[in-house]
Amino acid sequence: MLFLIGIDDTDNPKTGDTGSLAQRLGAKIEASRSGRMVSVTGHQLAHHPNIISTSQNQSVCLLVDADHDAQRDIELICRTFLMHECAAGSNSGFALAAWSSVSPAITAWGHQAKSVFLDRQEAINLARAYKISIAGFTGSGQGVIGALAAIGLYFDGNDGRFLWLDGLRSLKGIFTLTSLVETCAIDRVENLRGRKPMPNDRIHISEEAYPILRDGQSLLLVEPSKKDETWEWNSISLEKLKHLSS
Repeated sequence: MLFLIGIDDTDNPKTGDTGSLAQRLGAKIEASRSGRMVSVTGHQLAHHPNIISTSQNQSVCLLVDADHDAQRDIELICRTFLMHECAAGSNSGFALAAWSSVSPAITAWGHQAKSVFLDRQEAINLARAYKISIAGFTGSGQGVIGALAAIGLYFDGNDGRFLWLDGLRSLKGIFTLTSLVETCAIDRVENLRGRKPMPNDRIHISEEAYPILRDGQSLLLVEPSKKDETWEWNSISLEKLKHLSS
């Protein structure tokens, strides 16, 4: 069974970011044998004068595979971890939903959070209406807005970038398509027009790879190599990805 854990605004300018914290939380869940970390995604939310954020206002969703009866244990681990690890001065928020609990109203909330300023109490009321656990831990607790939004956006399946996948950190250098998908749990490799490399085509990844979430799958975007390069494809840079996955 899949569970979605949304967290937001857990950091301050002097601490590690929320994506790193989510990975540590996932490792904590795995160490307790309560579940398996599947992925961590970052989702860009709205910029607004009333929204307090460290830098880019990016919320994070952690996807966990676990038994149905592990939900209470996972929630306890999350609450304990976040109460101790969220940075001083942050306005951290958390939400936990079973996959089956996410409704169109939650995905609509996620899309609204990408463009408008939303209310903290509305996030709490909406989550409770659909039996989604939600809480703020530090400061105003305004991070519940982004935490719930991250769940809705991941569930919708067409927003955000993967910050963690099994094997993702090993993707640097030249890979054939076959060796790439054997190294990392990436579902698809395509260019912007949907063309897929051949199994033995060589793909050059010169920097950290950032697959995006599309149609509920992890997608690594590539572009044809230049004439003077000896491989067939290059992974698309983070700068080029930003407007595609924000």
